[in-house]
Amino acid sequence: MKTIRSLTILAGLSVMVFVLGAAGARGQVITMPRFAGSFTLPLDAVWDQMTLPAGEYRVYYGYSDHGGATLVNIVGKGKGSVHGTLIAKVPTGVSATKNSLVCVRHGDTLIVRSLEIPEIGEAVEFPVPKGAKLMATNWKHTGYTELAEGPMLIQRIPVTHAAE
Repeated sequence: MKTIRSLTILAGLSVMVFVLGAAGARGQVITMPRFAGSFTLPLDAVWDQMTLPAGEYRVYYGYSDHGGATLVNIVGKGKGSVHGTLIAKVPTGVSATKNSLVCVRHGDTLIVRSLEIPEIGEAVEFPVPKGAKLMATNWKHTGYTELAEGPMLIQRIPVTHAAE
């Protein structure tokens, strides 16, 4: 009887730890900020899995204290605007001279590919969203063979440093 009670308590605690861990993964915040800025999107944009309507935004870049993940927080400036936090890939060096979002134009939508911040010497890349076809492929060949990248318009959106 004591063993069953112990196992029941252990199972309950395991579920609680799992739920709190899952909530923490979604609720990460930037505890070590590195950069704060603002930008204006001239068109609707897709940034990782977030869809942003055209308009003004603030961007915060830094690290969380949960394992040091690189985070990018986007906050719309208008009432009821979109906001969200993205986990970015490992930062790399940057060759650009101005802070900017590097986007690929896909029809009437921008796809954000990277955030370049030469001010702090870092750049982070973001994946192409699912469903976006930015390359030509050979479907008759078994497997997936990239033939060539399709023509793309690359657009740089300036990001202005904001004193916080």
